[in-house]
Amino acid sequence: MKVAFSRYTVLLACLACTLPAAVLADGARDWLKRMETAVESLSYEGTFVHMVGNRMETMHVIHRRVGGEVAERLFSLDQPGREILRHNDRVTCIFADQRMVLVERRRADRGTPLISSFASDTSAADEWYEFREAGTGHKLGRVVQVIEIQPRDSFRYGHRLWLDKATAMPLKVQLLDPDGVAVEQIQFVSMLMSAEISDARLQPDVEIDGFTWYKHDQPRTPFDSDPGSVAWVLKDPPPGFHLTQARVRTLPGADHPVEHLVFSDGLASVSIFVEPANEADGDLAGLSRMGAAHAFTLTLDGQQITAVGEVPPDTVQRIARALRPAAVASQ
Repeated sequence: MKVAFSRYTVLLACLACTLPAAVLADGARDWLKRMETAVESLSYEGTFVHMVGNRMETMHVIHRRVGGEVAERLFSLDQPGREILRHNDRVTCIFADQRMVLVERRRADRGTPLISSFASDTSAADEWYEFREAGTGHKLGRVVQVIEIQPRDSFRYGHRLWLDKATAMPLKVQLLDPDGVAVEQIQFVSMLMSAEISDARLQPDVEIDGFTWYKHDQPRTPFDSDPGSVAWVLKDPPPGFHLTQARVRTLPGADHPVEHLVFSDGLASVSIFVEPANEADGDLAGLSRMGAAHAFTLTLDGQQITAVGEVPPDTVQRIARALRPAAVASQ
């Protein structure tokens, strides 16, 4: 880190008020890089509470790294039968209530839900967010460093993180609306690090014989083909959002392929799904909310367009309305 805490803490605290903002931002980003490394490279087990609005769910995570192999199991303590298993970049989602298993590949460094919303290079988001260290505190008997990520406009949410100073593990994470109110929160109520984890602890409790399996088991790449050949573009999008992924997928239960595009500002991301519209889709039009995420659906030239992401409602509406066929937008 460029701003270090040591026996010279008092002196550095006096100097901090004169340091350029860019240096303070680098210190916060260093903490985020340490966090990303910690959640992937350490072995740990913990219980956390996931809160979205007035809804609360208790989850348990078991994460093991031995050599270059990563295995993880995440399951609900309140709704048995929902589990996520991971081995390196292969992720298996079990939905016992629907008797369904979904298998797909994700970037190995984006696999764990504790950091899935964070880009690996947050410097790309400097124009749209302010990164800063916001003091220290205590969580679970540990000293923590508080990091705040504040948006510079109303098109994105902010973040507040409490990171264990010894390991940089996130012990509490909040997603904040433009008024600073937490719309989503993860808070650990127990955490055991350097845990010895057996193979048996990483096996699901659910018996999945007879379940319907959906497999997208090919290695995932951001684009199915040349990014320049993507059939859709954004015309007048919210500032900072640009295309980072474009693929054609067949979603579980669907009888036709769906175009999936992801637009990101370096931290927040919005997914757009494009598929043929039918008469019944009229009931889906407009704005909806799913926890901390908003979705907006409209019909354009016979296509149903749905934009969804953990961003304010105006952002998904503007992105959905800005989507145009590339051939039309270039005219």
